Amino acid sequence: MGVGKRYIFIGLLLFISFFVVGSLPAMGEEPDCLMCHPDLKEHKTIHPAVEMGCTSCHTAVDAGDIPHRFTNNVERGLSAEQPDLCYGCHDRSAYTKANVHAALGMGCTTCHNPHSSDNEKMLSAPPPELCYNCHDRSKFTQKDVHPALSMGCTSCHSPHSSDNERILLQKLPDLCFNCHDSSPMKKKSQHPPVASGECTSCHNPHSSKSAKLLPAQPPELCYKCHDSAMFTEGHIHPALQMGCETCHDPHSSDADEKMLAGNVPDLCLGCHDPGMFSGRKVQHAPVAAGLCTSCHSPHATRVEKLLKNDLPGLCFECHVSDEMHGRRRHGPFKIGQCLQCHFPHQGDGQKLLVKSPPDLCFECHRRGDFVKAVKHPPVEAGLCLECHGAHTTRYGHLMKLKRNDVCLKCHKKIEESPHPISGIRGGKGHPMSARRDPIRKRRRFGCISCHVPHSSDWGRLFRYRADNAMSLCRYCHAK
Repeated sequence: MGVGKRYIFIGLLLFISFFVVGSLPAMGEEPDCLMCHPDLKEHKTIHPAVEMGCTSCHTAVDAGDIPHRFTNNVERGLSAEQPDLCYGCHDRSAYTKANVHAALGMGCTTCHNPHSSDNEKMLSAPPPELCYNCHDRSKFTQKDVHPALSMGCTSCHSPHSSDNERILLQKLPDLCFNCHDSSPMKKKSQHPPVASGECTSCHNPHSSKSAKLLPAQPPELCYKCHDSAMFTEGHIHPALQMGCETCHDPHSSDADEKMLAGNVPDLCLGCHDPGMFSGRKVQHAPVAAGLCTSCHSPHATRVEKLLKNDLPGLCFECHVSDEMHGRRRHGPFKIGQCLQCHFPHQGDGQKLLVKSPPDLCFECHRRGDFVKAVKHPPVEAGLCLECHGAHTTRYGHLMKLKRNDVCLKCHKKIEESPHPISGIRGGKGHPMSARRDPIRKRRRFGCISCHVPHSSDWGRLFRYRADNAMSLCRYCHAK
């Protein structure tokens, strides 16, 4: 450095020293810190401690030195570390509850300006912008935002410490009930998360991509607790695609069970035509009792019509009797087609039959065999079930009794009068239990060897053309 420049530099230092020393307070006077720190009071709200004087906090600052010399090891010459310094004026108990905001460990001035601020509470920035310095903004700015967020983070959270988790001002659900009506949550049957006060198990408290602040759309949200296999098997109830809330109240319900939005069957009749289940003479017992789910799964099942079991297994859960366990089985029964003969919900005929016999029987059996010139009276009266079992029996042709015995049930005097089976003029009659039919090979001789059981073109229901009994005998007893 040249001699001239050196003199200029020394002169400048002397000038500054003279100015600073001249501005230093006399012994016992308060230093005017604003001369060097004019920004301490430049904002709207001033920390009361500033009004009390800088030395109310900065007690270890030697104002006689520029730059300042600190007489202790605390940053900025403060009389104590944060937050202990602040506890000199602020109640310690508000900051030392069970759950403490992590920012408190970083120092009060992480969030508050210690001198002045244009924000409430001397905050260095207005919430939620201040909070985004530490908390991920994206979690609070998704499509559906909790209105409480616009009221400020401190509408739900204590900024310092709390005895509740997540430094909440109150425990859940009481905190939520400050804004949300509690009555829909306190009905007879409560959803377990509601009963335990875990609102945030189903709702995001800040923001969400889904409506109602749900973290996921139903039914995916529901599958977090409920086994998805129960709802995705084979045939699925269309109501499931409309959302679980179509049938269930997500919070609480006054329905008898399952948190339904209404009692069954009224709930079901919201979609299903009531005319299918009422108005006819006879109702299936479960329908009359409103027990739709005794036969149908309300969610999903591997069986069509959402039936809980295949037919006839489902029917056997209620209809169990000896009639169902015979060795000989009716064709529709054998293949499990109960609904071929019976309505499942309601009907106008006894036993919920889709038609009255014999018209129902003619759906499968050839009508021509039953409408010839001479008809057996039970056939003409449609009393098919007088002789035949509807489901199963122990005997061939679904007869209710052994062969011949079913005939003798009505024709009781046959054994007491002259007849081929009882004897004519004192004879012993045909040994029907031992002989084979001489015309209808492989068949035992019996009543139907001579008579057709349903209808015939000849009198007395003769099987063969004959004007009288003797002419019938000639078919077997040839000349």
